[in-house]
Amino acid sequence: MGLLVIPKVRLFNSETPLVRLLSKRKTIHLRIALVFVLFSLLITFFSSLVGWHYQKLAISSLLDEREQLEDLHTREAIEDIISSFENTLIAISSSDALDAVLTANQATTLPRLKLRQLFIALAKARPELLQLRYIDQLGHEQVRVNHSPQSRDFQLVLDDQLQDKSQRYYFQETKALQQGEIWHSHVDLNFENGELQRPLQPTMRVATPVYVNQMFRGIIILNIDAGPLIDALKYSSVFLVSLIDAQGELLSHPDPSKSWSAYFPERGALSEVYPELIGELSPALMAAKHNYRMDLEDSFNNQQGLWVLKQPKQHALEELYKNSRYAVLTSTLIILVIALPLAWLVSIYPTNLQTKLVDTLHALRASRKLLDQHIMSSTTNSKGVITEFSSAAAKAFEVDRKSMIGKTHAAIRHPSTSTKVHRDLWDTILAGKPWQGELKNQTSSGKTLWIDTVITPRKDSRGEIYAFTQISHDITLHKAMEALSSTDSLTETHNRRKLDQLLEQQAQRYKRADEEFAIIIIDIDHFKQINDVYGHQAGDKVLVDVAVSLKETVRQIDEVGRWGGEEFLVICPLTDLEGAYKLAEKLRAAIATKLFLPDKQITASFGVAQYLCDEATNHLVHRADLALYEAKSQGRNRVTTAPQELAEQVQNNR
Repeated sequence: MGLLVIPKVRLFNSETPLVRLLSKRKTIHLRIALVFVLFSLLITFFSSLVGWHYQKLAISSLLDEREQLEDLHTREAIEDIISSFENTLIAISSSDALDAVLTANQATTLPRLKLRQLFIALAKARPELLQLRYIDQLGHEQVRVNHSPQSRDFQLVLDDQLQDKSQRYYFQETKALQQGEIWHSHVDLNFENGELQRPLQPTMRVATPVYVNQMFRGIIILNIDAGPLIDALKYSSVFLVSLIDAQGELLSHPDPSKSWSAYFPERGALSEVYPELIGELSPALMAAKHNYRMDLEDSFNNQQGLWVLKQPKQHALEELYKNSRYAVLTSTLIILVIALPLAWLVSIYPTNLQTKLVDTLHALRASRKLLDQHIMSSTTNSKGVITEFSSAAAKAFEVDRKSMIGKTHAAIRHPSTSTKVHRDLWDTILAGKPWQGELKNQTSSGKTLWIDTVITPRKDSRGEIYAFTQISHDITLHKAMEALSSTDSLTETHNRRKLDQLLEQQAQRYKRADEEFAIIIIDIDHFKQINDVYGHQAGDKVLVDVAVSLKETVRQIDEVGRWGGEEFLVICPLTDLEGAYKLAEKLRAAIATKLFLPDKQITASFGVAQYLCDEATNHLVHRADLALYEAKSQGRNRVTTAPQELAEQVQNNR
């Protein structure tokens, strides 16, 4: 038994050559298998990443395409709706019924009856019409039909209830149009008897002037239910849609409790509802985060600056990503199953990788070309010499991009730009900090081009600045609209709205830093006689010349504006009552000594008041106005200050 046992033990002893060989082969096989498995896992891992990357790109592309398609359909729907009401307006203005009213004897009632019947018929045919009116050349309502979309009732307003609308903005603005032109109002909420209509009624108005033999005979104006317009904008199966105006007020939000923020300040405007979007409102920046912007000014043509914010619905986005994850997971499993037995074919991986790298390079080149064509950008060296200039920038400045290489930005700087602006700019970027602001430039043809720009220093590995990159966008139109909204078109001074803002700013400075200020109200004496004797054109010229005289005489810190009619207002910062009185005397003398009309001296009366602590600005203006009336009563062509007793009375009443 012992002889049998000994060979058996030696044969299978772990130290025998055969056992060692088998063990070594097993280890090699395991190592090779492990290498192949690891290699397969690496292939699978990187393939999953690439697949997920391209799936995200595909989702972005799908969202982009869907947004562009909805954009097109929405614009067509909006323009069709507005166009249909414009056609209704034109049809009324050229109708026989209106023509009969315009040519009939005032005592004849039959033509007005026919026009009323036409209005009622249109209201029945177009339930979106809330109100149809004909207002004569004096601003008096002649025919008005009201329509309630909730009850579908029609009300023909009786003659004794017709109103004088001569001073309403829509009559004045439509009256200024030429024959055939159409006026569009802002989209807003309707008021009834001075209060918001409940339930809320979105409203838009369109109007056109009526002429007979080139003589203005009134206007036709339609009040339209803007609800269908807003519904057409909001309709989307993929996006949540918000309607926003140029001031950042929300007219419509997916959550109705956040709509119409201009009327309900507690609901919050754009900056409060979408704080994450502030600073990223350009279409390119928004689209990069699956937010889209669609500007609607061309569609509404109402100077409201309406635009639409589109954000993907969460469930739609989750569904897209869910499908993408399934696709990536499925492809990963397939790759893993195939890669395990075929991992030794390592040449496939470099080939696939090379293909992907080439595709990525082409995509980057295409993206760079797209950016070059649509984004205003440039690069300079540390001395400010231009080394790169995008095609979009060259197009905006009307120059050849190659001709800008080697020049500085001084070649496109506007002559009126303050040197302080550029000094502050260079101080900032040379300190290694980015600079952002607005710059006034000039194209090669001499046109003014305002840009909002960001200039960023570029540093090398040692932290030294070797170049500057500038990215800009054109805000010329915005600056023009900003100027129009704050300037009186006749005198080119501040308008009433801007003056109110400046008064409030001065009052706030007084509260913060105790900076006193005063105001001067100027009224041209006997201005009505000038209009009556010399005509309104001469009167307008006097207003313009007086405005020029005021601007030439006041100090650099003073603000001049037209308060209304023949009245002007001067805001005098850092000035007490005595200083304002002296300035008013200079202004009075300047006007009295100039020859504004060939055979008539022009004079003006002045009222002066100094701001009191915690005084409302309208009280300040009221006191200056009383002083002005006192100057008028004392014979005109004089300066009168607001009495101290009145100032104390105002203080005691607060």
